[in-house]
Parts: sequence; structure tokens; C-alpha cells
Amino acid sequence: MAKEEHKYLVSIIKNTHATLRQEAQNYGPEIAWKRHICRKDMLQEYASCMQKLATTYWMQNNINTKGSTCSRIEWIKFQCEEYFLNEGKQKYDLKEEDIKLKIDANFADTEVAINCNVNIKHEKPIQKISLLDVGSCYNPFGAFDIFEVTAIDLNGISAKVFCCDFLNVEIGQELSVSNKQEILQLPENHFQVVVFSLFLEYLPCPKQRYLCCKKAYDLLQFGGIFFIISPDSKHVHANAKFMKSWRYVLSKLGFMRIKYEKLHHIHCIMFRKCVFKQVATRWANLQILPQDDPLFLNDTSIYIPQDFRKVSNEIKKQEKQEYDTNEVMTMFNELPFEQSYEPNY
Repeated sequence: MAKEEHKYLVSIIKNTHATLRQEAQNYGPEIAWKRHICRKDMLQEYASCMQKLATTYWMQNNINTKGSTCSRIEWIKFQCEEYFLNEGKQKYDLKEEDIKLKIDANFADTEVAINCNVNIKHEKPIQKISLLDVGSCYNPFGAFDIFEVTAIDLNGISAKVFCCDFLNVEIGQELSVSNKQEILQLPENHFQVVVFSLFLEYLPCPKQRYLCCKKAYDLLQFGGIFFIISPDSKHVHANAKFMKSWRYVLSKLGFMRIKYEKLHHIHCIMFRKCVFKQVATRWANLQILPQDDPLFLNDTSIYIPQDFRKVSNEIKKQEKQEYDTNEVMTMFNELPFEQSYEPNY
């Protein structure tokens, strides 16, 4: 019985993604997205399936080699603690300043540096880490006392999750919420953490993914951190080119990658919003990129492997497919964290 429910839940997730990509091809991504967010019943079903998978089935597959449990949520929590509470941020503040000394800087950036250094020296101990969880579904970070969470989703199923279309939400000076608990505006330069957990793959268009990453950048404080958790069941080098293209585009935007872990079925990536944008772009400018590779021809697009597949073939394959445990892991899973490194790609 549990196996049949498992298959059903995963089929809802996969079919929702495939249908959205198909409509994006047929009508264009903007129209497809408008149609998608109007389907409230479908959004409700999707959110319910995601919560069931995450809290019931995925947790059964998180026992590590030492016999303890570690989920993607706990991994993000641990990285936040190391960064904000155990002097990780100070380490990267100094690293960024060191890199800054090695590259040319204009007066305006130097002035920013002085202001930032003053703030760093007089930083108050952090009581709560302000975290924006995009595509939250059921607000998993709300269970941790260290966070002050703003959880948003197209159709959250918890009273603690605000309704918000992150792709189109306005960014301004303050948080604006309607009487229907719908977020109308998010505050710029406000959050210490922004989380995209299994979110980018939801969006059907490379430009839309970039726009959401740009919003994450605008919403973060300088020195804030940005998490991307992305599913991938293949070995670490199989989609290395995609990972490098993400790093390249986000570097141009002003992010420095500071942590990367490839697990059996997910990529866990942590970026820092640099105080000096040229510190971030320095890495991108040093790269020798393959010529005529579509992944690197445009620095305002974020590509995923699905962008290069025919959606019609994907849907046909799904109709004939038998969903077993391994396939569930392939799409969305949380597994033991076996390795931690910062590869060169």
C-alpha cells in the first residue's frame, strides 16, 4: 500500500513539471506560468504531495554511515550555524578583503569597504538568522529556533507559509502583506539567508530561473548566503558543465560560491553575496569557456538538463514508466552527506 502511494505522489510531481514545460514550449513561458498559478487545485495537490514525500518517505532514506539522520534541511541549518554563529562569515569577510587587495578597485568600492568594516567590528551577536524560504511548502525551517523565517510558496499548506509568486513579486523598502496573507512586496537587502530548495527545476524557462536568482541577490544583505539544492542522481561529473554554468552566471551577478557538496541524488550549493562585486566576477573572468556552448553564451540564463530534452518524449516515457524507489530518489531526495569539497569546475 505504501509503495503504491509512493508511486502516486512522485507521479504528481513529475507530471506537474512536465506539463508546465510542455505549455512553456507551446505558449511561451510567461503565458504558461500565468496558467499554472491559476490552477489552485493542482497547486494544492502538488504541495500536499511534496509535504508527504518530504516528511514521510524521504526521512526514511537519511541514515548516514554513522547511523544518524541528516536531511537537506538539517544540512542548511548546519551551514548557517557555521557561517553566522561560528565565525564563518568573518572568515569570508577577510578572504574577500584579501582578494580585493589583489584586484583594481575604484573609490566607491573602497568607501563601501570602510563602511562594511565598521559594521563588522561593531556587529551585535545574532539572535535570529533572517531566512527567506522560497517554495517552502510546509515551512520546515520554522521548527528551528535560530531562524526568523519568511516562508513563501504559490500555495502553502501551513498557516505559517505566505502565498507568494516569487517570480513576479515586487521588491521594495519593506515587507507588504495583504489581509489574505499574500505577500505583495519583499524588502531589499534584508535577509541573511535565501533558500531555493528544489525550486529552480520547477521553473520552465532559463530566463525565469535567472530572474529569481537576481531577486535572491537583491533581497540578501551584503555578506548574506544563498542556498541552491538541486536534484541529480548521476555521478558528480555527469552534469558538471551545468554546475559550472550556474557558478559562472551567479558570479557575474555578484555571488561567490563558498560551499559545494554532491550527494548521491542532490547538489548542495552555498553562495555568498559579495560586498565587492568584482571579487565575485573575478572568478568568471578568469575562466576559459568552451566556444559556442549554449550554457555560456548568455550570462542571464540558468539552464538545467531538462531544457535540452523534448518534453513530449518525456511525458510519453513517464506514461510507460514504473516508479520505484530509485526513481523517487532521482527526482527529489535527501540522502546521507558523504563528501564535502570545493571542486574546480
